[in-house]
Amino acid sequence: MNGAGVTMDGGITFPQGFRSSGVACGIKRSFRPDLALVVTDTEAAAAGVFTTNRIRAAPVVLTEDRLARTGGKTRGVLVVSGVANALTGPEGRKDSELLLDAAERSLGVPAGSLYHAATGVIGPRIPVDLVTKHIPEAVGFLEPGRNAARRSASAIMTTDTVAKEAAVVLRRANGTKFRVGGMAKGSGMIAPALGPPHATTLGFLSTDCPATPEGLQKILSEEADRTFNMVCVDGDTSTNDTLLVFANGRAGGAPADEDPALRAGIGQVLEQLARAVARDGEGATKMLTVKVSGAADTGGARLAARAIARSVLVKTALFGSDPNVGRIACALGYSGAGFELDELRVDLEDGNRRWPLIQEGHPVPGLDNGAGKRLHTILQRMDEVVLRVELGQGPAGATAWGCDLSYGYVQINAQYRT
Repeated sequence: MNGAGVTMDGGITFPQGFRSSGVACGIKRSFRPDLALVVTDTEAAAAGVFTTNRIRAAPVVLTEDRLARTGGKTRGVLVVSGVANALTGPEGRKDSELLLDAAERSLGVPAGSLYHAATGVIGPRIPVDLVTKHIPEAVGFLEPGRNAARRSASAIMTTDTVAKEAAVVLRRANGTKFRVGGMAKGSGMIAPALGPPHATTLGFLSTDCPATPEGLQKILSEEADRTFNMVCVDGDTSTNDTLLVFANGRAGGAPADEDPALRAGIGQVLEQLARAVARDGEGATKMLTVKVSGAADTGGARLAARAIARSVLVKTALFGSDPNVGRIACALGYSGAGFELDELRVDLEDGNRRWPLIQEGHPVPGLDNGAGKRLHTILQRMDEVVLRVELGQGPAGATAWGCDLSYGYVQINAQYRT
């Protein structure tokens, strides 16, 4: 169990000592839940990575400041959905501070011990009075268990069609079992560029495994590069991207910073959530997984995988079930990744079978006629498409996740505010 976690039915409250809630304040016109609160019953170590967009929402700036000021210690996070609180200047920062002050007083936790995240329309300010009015309700509904996790995961959604949750159980080298859980939101404006100190991707992870803030930050930064930063729905990096992990140590023992099991647990939950974000891309009809091998180094492999998953022309071909190998090759060519053209191979896969598209740097014969028509029919039946790309240079690999680009994506975003 210590090599790979056992996947469980759970979310942010799956580890010991975490509670959450989700309530409706009335920010969303649909009157769906739009305020989530996640707390740890005891102080937790914390780590975070945030958007690298130069226009950064007030909650991002405030949370990053608090993370540094507290030395990576927290009691939880307050999430507002429906208003991004971006492009709101000093007033937006003050709005976020007022919300956290109200939540901390209602919870009875020290000032400065809560973090904040937000997602939604860029420009408007958060209706502070409206949200503040419902904070005691959110505090009153705080619970452990599965139902509470579902409510909070639903409350952070915007254009998402499904809540995104994941949970695993692992065993440390000393035999101690621990849990990792998480929730995320993301459907559009998805091309995360998360880094330390640097429609939105939000992710929140909890674990009862003990860890130091420094160890947690190292694991999160590296695993976020491998997972969340390899997701692309539409190529837009949000002003609000935030990924936080909390470790309250309730499982007992010494900090697990160097224990491979903690990295495995965080990485496994992040990967499950990243795949869920890609699968739920706005208007998506097919999920795309790009698995690159044969790169000289990991950086090159990631460049290649992200370029293909991000390409608008690859995405639209995927929507039309068109095996257009030229678009794949084009994206690879401008990616910046190294490869040997005469060893380049691209295969289409559905999990059980593979169909070659490019061999030794050339399209396979027949793609313009019979073979192409057969692949078109095969693609029409697939809801997850896997492209395997062999670069012929070395031992490194990487995986990126995305989706097709459909008429539905255009309709959703053309009508997002109206």
